[in-house]
Amino acid sequence: MTRLDTWTLSEDIRSPVATGAADDDMLSSWERDSSRAAWQELIDRKLIKWGRDPSPFEDDGPEPPSAKAVWQACHVAQVMRDVGAPAAIRVVPDGDGGISFERRVGSVSESIEIDREGAIELITIVDSRLVSRQRLN
Repeated sequence: MTRLDTWTLSEDIRSPVATGAADDDMLSSWERDSSRAAWQELIDRKLIKWGRDPSPFEDDGPEPPSAKAVWQACHVAQVMRDVGAPAAIRVVPDGDGGISFERRVGSVSESIEIDREGAIELITIVDSRLVSRQRLN
């Protein structure tokens, strides 16, 4: 290990301090940047792959994601990436031609379900209780 590998600007990382100089959208943070990278990775490595070649799902029996579902899932992932939303922890085909995203932040769990026709439904659960279920388009 070289000296450069162990050098840091400060010994401890301090929490952010709110100021009136800039709003959160103007600032960059590791958390936001890592979420952005995770959303982009999902788009590039999973959703586009599913759209190009659905054949891996044919052997499993369930219906592969439809082209509409893949397109809509890419759009949802792009919007979530651009607003700095925490990344999905799980993205899976639903077996009926749709795609489901799952996100968790603390005690809040969200499921974004995209059906084969591209319709989006957001399900929000707080402390293991369903608090809302809404159609987004």
